[in-house]
Amino acid sequence: MNAVMVGLGSEIARNLAIRLTADGWVVGGSSRDEPLPAVRWDLAIFAAGTMEPIGRFFETDKNAWAQALCVNALNVLSDLRVLWPLRNVWAKVVFMGGPNMKNPSQTYSAYRCGKAVLEAIAPTLNEEYPEHRFLVLHPGVVRTKIHQQTIDAGERAANIERIKRVVSGEEKTVTHDEVYAKLKELIA
Repeated sequence: MNAVMVGLGSEIARNLAIRLTADGWVVGGSSRDEPLPAVRWDLAIFAAGTMEPIGRFFETDKNAWAQALCVNALNVLSDLRVLWPLRNVWAKVVFMGGPNMKNPSQTYSAYRCGKAVLEAIAPTLNEEYPEHRFLVLHPGVVRTKIHQQTIDAGERAANIERIKRVVSGEEKTVTHDEVYAKLKELIA
């Protein structure tokens, strides 16, 4: 089985790649600004993303906000279009989900909107291409370097105190093993 991962700069993606490889998958992928791999695949995982700009909607730069929407959703879907012709029969696509979409996430509107696009398109793609599965993986809060974006935002982030506890290890977070277990259950 072959997996392709877009966003290997993400700690979650790198850790998933390690675990998939250990389970016998052949894993290829790309990080930001690298060409997409031209390989046949059974599983594609899209893990590229950014939380920036962080801040209240009207207080963030509109161009940075639009760029984040591109990174978190539009570029993901463009990359899927490029990889699509290389899929194997019954291939699965996994989009990395974001925050709990049932509850608001103050100061992360660009990130949240990008993830909402992926949440919305997955069921549509499942209807249009029923021989394939389009899924959204919700890893939960994992202690990774992406939280530095919140630390750097400081008081512009509504949840800065919580993220400080996450980064310091004071708050229990989801482990990479638990994320992999969620992935395996999702694609089973």
